[in-house]
Amino acid sequence: MSAPKFDSLDPILTVDPSHVPTERNDPVEAGARATILSADARLEAKMVGESIITLLAYVADEGPFDASMALNVDGNFVTVAFHKGMSGDDMVAALDRSMPPGYQAGLREGSLSEVLIINLVRPQTPASDALELSFLATDPSQMFRWAGRNKLRIEGRASRGLRPRPHLELHLDGYRVLLPLDGGALPLATALRLRNALPNRYAALIELPMKPGGDVTLTILRRR
Repeated sequence: MSAPKFDSLDPILTVDPSHVPTERNDPVEAGARATILSADARLEAKMVGESIITLLAYVADEGPFDASMALNVDGNFVTVAFHKGMSGDDMVAALDRSMPPGYQAGLREGSLSEVLIINLVRPQTPASDALELSFLATDPSQMFRWAGRNKLRIEGRASRGLRPRPHLELHLDGYRVLLPLDGGALPLATALRLRNALPNRYAALIELPMKPGGDVTLTILRRR
């Protein structure tokens, strides 16, 4: 296969095997930050802590067949539909399936037969297994900033017409990802291209902008 042209938009992935981790520790779970955006009144859904939600363990017969709920979980939009006839375990499993990659919904001790107490958690990378992450960006208009240990915030629209083409160079453990930036691209478009360019052993969570064209935060995680 021929090498990408100098001005190509194709990302380039290289690797130094001596720096790629071969062992992983089990992740430690920590509570996610969640809010209820909307919920069917029949569920009686309430936040009783930053990561704990309570709701009835059934959908009442009155009203439509489905009862929907929408959540914001660490900036990710989550929707789930419960329906009549579901057991409490079915409802917890439905919410768990709707969570973003790497997140879980689990039943807490103390749940009652008719009231579910659900903990929303995200995996945390232990300090001994922390990602080695650094980056260099050359675009004067689209800015990349640290937003956390494994988080990047992308701001602004990518420049048009510059030569050589601006790029993002991301070093992730022993991998090097070189992503040429598409002129005029908004932060969300760049975040999606970066997510697709990551090595297969990594995933990226994208927090959607508050307004069209707004800043985007991208969190990089090792796949479990």
